[in-house]
Order: sequence, then C-alpha cells, then structure tokens
Amino acid sequence: MTHLNKPKNSEVDAYTYIKEELEKLGWVVKNPARVAGGEVYKQNEALYNKELKKFLIRDMPEAVVKLSDDEFWAIESKRDRDNIDQALDEAKNQYAKKINQSKKVRCVLISGVAGNDTDGYKVRNQYLKNGKWEDVLLEKGKIKNILLSKKQAQYILKHDTFDWQEVPDLPEEKYIDSALEINEILHNAGINKNKRARFIAGLVLSMSDNSPINLREDDTTTLVESVNSLIKKKLREVKKDNFYPFLKLDPPPSAENHIKFRDAIKETIKELKTLDIENAMASGKDILGEFYEKFLKYGNGAKEIGIVLTPRHITEFAVDALDVNHNDYVFDPTCGTGGFLVSSFDYVKKKASNKQVDKFKNYNLFGIEQDDEVVALALVNMIFRGDGRNNMSEGNCFQKNIEQATKEGNQSGEFLKRLQEVEYKDSKGKKQKKFDVLNCQNPIITKVLMNPPFALKKGDEKERHFIDYALSQMQDGGIFFAIVPISAMVEGGEGKNWRKELLEDNTLLSVITFPEDLFYPVSVGTIGVFVKKGAPHSFENQNVYFARTITDGFRKKKGKRVTDKRERNQLKEIKEELKSFIVNQNLKIKNVSEFKKVCKLDREDKNYELVPEAYIDSKIPTHKEIEEGIEEMIRESVAFKIKFYNRLNQNEN
Repeated sequence: MTHLNKPKNSEVDAYTYIKEELEKLGWVVKNPARVAGGEVYKQNEALYNKELKKFLIRDMPEAVVKLSDDEFWAIESKRDRDNIDQALDEAKNQYAKKINQSKKVRCVLISGVAGNDTDGYKVRNQYLKNGKWEDVLLEKGKIKNILLSKKQAQYILKHDTFDWQEVPDLPEEKYIDSALEINEILHNAGINKNKRARFIAGLVLSMSDNSPINLREDDTTTLVESVNSLIKKKLREVKKDNFYPFLKLDPPPSAENHIKFRDAIKETIKELKTLDIENAMASGKDILGEFYEKFLKYGNGAKEIGIVLTPRHITEFAVDALDVNHNDYVFDPTCGTGGFLVSSFDYVKKKASNKQVDKFKNYNLFGIEQDDEVVALALVNMIFRGDGRNNMSEGNCFQKNIEQATKEGNQSGEFLKRLQEVEYKDSKGKKQKKFDVLNCQNPIITKVLMNPPFALKKGDEKERHFIDYALSQMQDGGIFFAIVPISAMVEGGEGKNWRKELLEDNTLLSVITFPEDLFYPVSVGTIGVFVKKGAPHSFENQNVYFARTITDGFRKKKGKRVTDKRERNQLKEIKEELKSFIVNQNLKIKNVSEFKKVCKLDREDKNYELVPEAYIDSKIPTHKEIEEGIEEMIRESVAFKIKFYNRLNQNEN
C-alpha cells in the first residue's frame, strides 16, 4: 500500500497540536483500522479505510476522526493563524465534499486549524445541518475556538439546535493537564506561588476583549504594557478601576528575569486558548473556576496559599437544594473565586426572564474575599457574566455589614463599616480606644452559601466565627448553607457551647456528610450544614434531614479525583428530596440505614453532636449475612491455627 509522505515541515507544529489536543479531549488517537477502539486516522492512515480511500484517493487531511461506523470528522491545518479560513475551506471542499460523494459514509464535522507553537492556534468548527455547513457557535454568537471533545461532538450530532448550558463540558483530564502545564510554566519562570492567581486572572481578563496580543513581541516591557492596557480597559468598562492593582502584571525587577517572565506570558496565553477560556466563559459556564480549582488542587502550593476551593458539583448541589431564585439576595462572605455566586447566577438564569436575570446579577449577588489575589479571580469570573460590578468586595468580612440600599431604583445592598472606633477611660482614668461591633440594622440577605477557611492551624479563625457573622447579615427566615470540617460539629468546649447557642437562635434543617476525599489532596472530613435563620430549634417538633453521601460519582485516578459514571452518586440521589424537605420539613421520607434519616434531635445529647453518624441507623445484618460472617470467622481461625501450629504448641508446653 502506498503511503503519503510525512507532513510538510511548515505544518508539523499544527499536526502535533491536533494530535495532542484530541487526546486531551477524550479521543482515542489511534488508527481505527489497527487498534480496537481507535478513533483517529492521522494523515495517510485514512487509506486503511476502503471507503475513505475510494473517494479521497491520496488526498489526505491532517486527521480524520471516526465518529461512528458511517460518520467522520475532517480536520485540516495551516501554518499561519491568518490562514484559518483557508484551512476550513480545504476541510470542507477538498475533503468533506469528496467523502460525501459516498453512499455509505458521511463527513458531518469539519475543522480548520491554523497557527504554530510560536503564535498559538486558531480553530473553527462546522457541522452539517440539512445539507448546509454551519459554525459551531457558543452563546451570543461567539465561535468556539478549540477542537471538540468527544462528548461535545456526540451532543452536536444528536441535536438540531443546542444550548451551551447543556453541552457537555471539557473532560476533567483536559483541565488537569492545562493546570499542570501552566503551573509548570509559572514555576519555571520563578513566579511566586501566591502571585499566580493574580497572573492568571490578569491574563484571562486581557484576553476577554478579543484584541490581539502580539506573541512575537520580544520586549518584555512592551508586552506587559500591552496586556496591562487591555486589563485596564476592561476594568474601566465595568467601573472597577480600583481592582487594577490586584490584576496588573508586574515584571520582575531584575532585567535578567525578563525573558522568563515574557515567555511565561506567551506560553500561558497559548495554553489558556486550548480551553477557549474567553469564549466559553461568555457562554455562562464557570470555566475559569473549573480550571483554577484544578490549578490549585493539583499544581504547586495549594496548601501553602491556604486556599481550598469548593468543587463545582458541590456548589451546584447546594444552590439547587436551596432553590435560589431571582428574588433572593445571595451572599458568600468567603467567596474565593466566586464558585457559589457563579452557580447561583447560572441556576437563576435557567429559570428567570432576561429582565429578572439582569437585575439579579447586578443587584442581588454579594461576595467578600480577604485575599487580594483570589478576589481578583472572583471579579474576573463575574465580569464574564456581566456581573459583579458593584457587589464584590475585597477585605476582611468581619469588618463589613451589608445594609439595604437603593441603587438605580432597585433594591440592593451596600457594604458599610461594621467596626466603630470609640474612646473610653480605663480603670486609671486614662483614655483608651477600642472597636465596637455595629449590628446590621437592615439586612437584605436571604440566602448564604459559603465554604469558610478551615482552621487547620492553631490561631486560625474558627469556622463557627464565619457562620455567626454570615447569620448576622441575614433576614430572619433566610436559609444558610456552609461546608465545615466534621470536627466543628462534634468538638467539645467552646465548640459545644457554640452549637447550643446556634440552636437557641436558629433552626437546624439538615446535615450532610460529604465524601472523605472531597477536597483531595487536602485531607479533611467535611459536612454540609443547612440552617434557617431566626427561629429557635424545637427539639419536640422540628425534623432534621441527615444523610451520609460518601460517594458522589467521583473516583481517584492517578492521584486525581475525576468523574466516573460507574460510581454511585448519593448526592444526586438525595438532591430533589432534600430540596423539598427544606421547604416542608413534615414530608414523609423513607429512612435508609447507613444512608439517610429524618428525625428529631436528641435533647438528651448534652454534647450537641450534630452529625449524621450520630443519628443514622446502622444496618441490621440478615440471617444469611450472620451465617456467612460466622463461617468466615471459623475459616480464619482454622487458617491461623494451621499456620502457627508449631508455635502455639511450644507456648502450651
């Protein structure tokens, strides 16, 4: 069989890019004719398919992806980014057109890839619909600028019209690979661990304008100035100029390190583009948070920076359970990258009108983050949703109240000082100063969702202090959700007294145990607590929903935590039931031993241990299980005696 020559040197970069990206996006990049389960013919490998060979003859694209036995995807590449239209046109008219002369197979997807490792890459995808080629578009008409994942391609082919809120996300492995790659880039450039959030956020914001950044610029100062000008421009648009110091790029003072810094900017931008991060975020998906979660989790320095981000599926679970709506005022006093706020916005967007969504995102979402580097990322995350212009605040949450206010004719809230300096005279008559806490006079917050910093070290602020603060900002009747270490709900001393006081002023609705490795590689057992503000807990009448969701559809793979459909998802199993229970605690719900139980709190428990393990019933073994257990014990005893027979006899003698 005659094979084509190797790709031209001018297109080797693009050929390698296509192959590597397809693999990261979940495709099996092996010749389908030679490897069972293979899905990608690379260049002349397509000759192994008789039908493709019949119509393409020897005219082969960079890759042909097997979508099914009779459907294919043709990908062609060009060296220069400016030639993206030519690459797409050749994929369409030089390859797809020929394949579609066949009565046995069809080319239903095409892609043009243009660029090189120096300039980065452009990608355009089209799909065949009613005999016409149409661009694969994100929301608001933006062109998807990366190759399609396996699940995305399958979704597109099954739907005549599609909503990008429903389109499958990129594979987790792709996020992890990009996070590790960028972390390695920043590490090699000598960029400090606690400066990397700022670096990433600044670059992403500069890319959001879709203005070209010259990746061939050799002068570091010029490159940094061009990036910073785009950052400043975007912040000015959303009236958040005061965040510029937290987002601007600062080149190293030593000129010797400028080359490394310049290369880090270029390589990071190119890797971020493989996530299509600027366009995908505009579609409403929390791409930045998803990427940064992996960036901190599996890269260097997550523990050192002291950040533990809440996994996406947990923020979505909590928002759904609380059934956040467009009339709610949502607050996260330790918002990190804005995960709970983003999930709240996305949830409301699915159910409300455009007018209601606009009001909600501009006047109803509030976040505080004390780490300047991280709040910068939260701001960027919200900017991509046209949100966060007025209601994101940096600083210490304990020093701020959110009071009702009217903004542009809409009811909203504003941040005011919570501490007031006052003078007093000590026992000797000498004037001293102290700070008094000002109570929130007109609270507006109806829902709180938070994951306060875990008090992992002595001297850290206790989780209960964050909970008390959040409750102080809420209206009576509001619903509160927090993720805390299990120890916060069982420890004695001050912890026990705090839980007693919590129940004296509020109603406990539910406590959920999360999987032990939820925050892997950080090792800490956690629970989710749902509380209703302002009504004392009734031990006689109030039901509480307890659940042990120790599996959530994830498993560990090569040191990473990834989704797996084969794993049981107990969070999904209880979600709708829990949502209904939060509205009506008198619902009849079936208890399941070792999994879930609805019951009243034990008034006799003077330790106030508010965890599912203290209330959920243990499983009662069946007669058969008891018999099998006894038989197993006998077998183990006999095996032990046989193995250590001589030694046992010596001891007896």
